[in-house]
Formats: sequence, C-alpha cells, structure tokens
Amino acid sequence: MKKVFYFGLEPLKARYTYQLSKEWMPATFQPYVDSGKIEFIDVEGEFDPDQQIKIGAVLDAVGRGKFAMSQCSNFLDMMNRDEVRDGDVIFLQDYWHPGIGSILYAADLYGIKLEIYAMLHAQSVDEYDFTHPMRDWMRGFELGLDKRMSGIFVGSSIHKEQLRTAGFEAPIHVVSLPIHKEKTLAKLPSYDPGAQRKPFVVYSSRLDKEKNPFFMMEVAQEFLKMHPNWEWHVTTSGKEFRSMLPGVINKLRALSIEEPRFKLLEGLTKEEYYTELATCSIQFNSALQDYVSWTVIEATAFGADIVYPKFRSFPEFVDEDRMYKPFDVQSALNVFADALLFAHRHNDIVDISDLGRQMEGYIVVNGIKNEINVWHETEYCKHLLNKNKE
Repeated sequence: MKKVFYFGLEPLKARYTYQLSKEWMPATFQPYVDSGKIEFIDVEGEFDPDQQIKIGAVLDAVGRGKFAMSQCSNFLDMMNRDEVRDGDVIFLQDYWHPGIGSILYAADLYGIKLEIYAMLHAQSVDEYDFTHPMRDWMRGFELGLDKRMSGIFVGSSIHKEQLRTAGFEAPIHVVSLPIHKEKTLAKLPSYDPGAQRKPFVVYSSRLDKEKNPFFMMEVAQEFLKMHPNWEWHVTTSGKEFRSMLPGVINKLRALSIEEPRFKLLEGLTKEEYYTELATCSIQFNSALQDYVSWTVIEATAFGADIVYPKFRSFPEFVDEDRMYKPFDVQSALNVFADALLFAHRHNDIVDISDLGRQMEGYIVVNGIKNEINVWHETEYCKHLLNKNKE
C-alpha cells in the first residue's frame, strides 16, 4: 500500500494553518485511507503552541525553519527504520520547506524513488512578495526542487504563468486554496445564512506592504465619512496588530482614536473571526499580492459580499462589479456604493475552492500528471471525482 507522508504547516490555532494541516487536508485523504488505497502519515514537527510571530510576514522566520527541519528529521528516522518505500509520496503543504534537501539526498543514496508534491503559495517569482528581495539566492533552491517535483499546486492561473516564466517545469495544477467548506461552517453552528447582515465592513488581511494597508485606511476614512451609520472593523488573531511596514501600526491606532467607528479587533479566536464574517455586510481587500486569498474564501463561505482590487489573481474569480481600479480610492467607493444597493453572495468561490482541495487529493493519490485548473475546468474536475468514486 502506498504511503502519503504529509508535511503540514505549524498548527497555529488562531490562524488557518491549524485547520489546514490538522483538519482540512487529513480529511481530504481520509476517503482513500478508508478504501485501503493509501496509508496517510502526518509527519509531526517540534512546535510551541504558544508561538507568536516575532519576525516574519506569514509565519515566524525562526519557527518555520525549526518546525520544517524537525519534520525532515522525523522522516529521516522513518527512512532509517525502512518505513519508506519506492512509490511513496511526500506532500509539502508549503513549497518553502527548509531541510527537504536532506531527504532528497538520503533518498538518492538509499535508491528510493519518491513522488513529491507541494502547495506553492507565492515564492520569489512575485515582485510584491516579501521573498522577492531574496531571489538572488532563493531562486536556485526553488528551481532545484522543481526538478524533483511530481506536481505543484497553486491558487491561480497568473501564478502558474509567473512560475513558468521563472523556469519551473514540473506539472502545475491550479486548485485555488484548499478549504474544507463543511468543516469551516461547522466552526460556527449558530451561522444563519438568512439572517440580516449588520452595517459594517471587515478588513482581515495582514498589515504588511504587499497588502497595501495605507490604501485601506484611506478608503475606510472616506467610506465612514459618507456612511455615518456604518463601522469598519480591522481584525487579527494575533495578540496585537503587527507589521513589517514602518508606520502602519501607528497610523492604524491613530485613526481608531480619531474615528471611533474604525474599530480594531485584536486576539480574535477563529470562532470570533467567523462571527465577524457571518454578520458583516462587506469584506474589503486591498492586496497587491494575493493568489486567491483565505480572506475571500472564508468571507464568501459565510455569506459576506466583497469589494476587491482588479489586480493579480482576483479577476479570475471575482465578479466584475465587485472589483475596483487598484490604488484608486474613488473607484473603490463606487464599488461599495453598488454593493450597498445590490448586495449579493459569491458561493461559487468557496465551492470551487473546496473542489480544488478534493482535486489535490485525487491528483496525489492517483499520480495524475495532466494539469488541471478548477476555475476554468470546474465540471471536468467534478466528473473526475465522481468517476473516481465509482
């Protein structure tokens, strides 16, 4: 029986990484375990559950390396015990996985042929990503690992194009981000899709440069001037707001004092955050760099309307009338005006993302090489999954 060795991310309960690595992806492979097709092995790493991000934009710079390398160490122990065989699979939840070279080195010397898959969230190919300044040394790692990949998963077509331009050659599957819709909604049993939405906007992106937070605050100020009965909520699961962008936190707190309806919500649990999404009217995004976004998938799962920039990946799946011209405050306000008059939901975003998650499992278990794109081949992907169940 083939083994799938899953290398998840640090399971931070306040962030998406816990649900992704401990709930959504294990559930993706469970049907194949139940049918006796694979054995699923969660490769654990050393992790402090109280870890906070000290330095780093997405995960802690030191913590990411320590966790990933401890996973690699544990896997090497399995190799040493002869628990890894030809044809077994490694699934990396993040392409950036320090220590993976030690596994490739050992596998070559042991003569073990491994299938390797990874989710690639951004990397240095994007000029707006925080790793782009590292490209001089990082690109060699990225392209070297590409030579050993059986398949790479990305969220959007534009990201795939960037990778091809940079020289990536492995099969690249466009699958959105792998949310589990049913398990996500189960986190908030009180959610009522028919309930009246409240008059407030939610902003839940990080406050780093690539998310364009200063522009968000410009829009918020003008929006609140025009709509005196509305609020604007900025949320974080961290104990307090943090940013690698100088001046943004001071500006954020100054604005919240100047305008009491600009509210800062810190230390939210996942359930509290989902309550924000389930009760708000609109979720706003100003990112310069997002390949899909957990914010839009979770917001639309809980019925929020959205206002997003017409930039990067968003035109692939966001309705035309819900996108504004990047860096244009008036354009954003115009889209808000339309959303206030004609509110609607975007169920297809979370539904297709959930389909993409299932396609990841299908591709990994069956060793599929033909590339797929869930945004443009939705019915075909459904057909493949239905046929697989027969």
